[in-house]
Amino acid sequence: MLNEEKIRLMTKAAVFEAGEGKKALAMNKYFRGDYISINLIASWISYTIVFAICLAAWAFYHMEELMENINTMDLPAMGKQFVFLYLGLLAVYQLIHYVIYHIRYQKNRRRLAAYQQILKQISHIYQVESKGSSDFVGGAKEK
Repeated sequence: MLNEEKIRLMTKAAVFEAGEGKKALAMNKYFRGDYISINLIASWISYTIVFAICLAAWAFYHMEELMENINTMDLPAMGKQFVFLYLGLLAVYQLIHYVIYHIRYQKNRRRLAAYQQILKQISHIYQVESKGSSDFVGGAKEK
């Protein structure tokens, strides 16, 4: 006989595993600090690349002005400005990403807790079914 509750729970578990559960289960391999650190390193690399591209685009756009005034410009001061700009924006960017990845990790932990609860319910149903089937001997229930 079919157990409708077991089918409903197994369907919920399968939907979770096929959808949002893929990322959540992959994230479950990491501790919170490790997950956030890995993603912050990746965001730092992407930020550095984008900053370099933006700096190059700015330099190409102002190339004529830069070439005319190269001898009179204070290049160390200009370099310091770019470094401070880079570090300031990097701090803001990393702070935003820290918050985002922390929230994602917490949400996925809650989703995984709900998934674990579904699995526990399914396990309980199987235990009850196996206990109930062991009570039958030769088709008749023993007392």
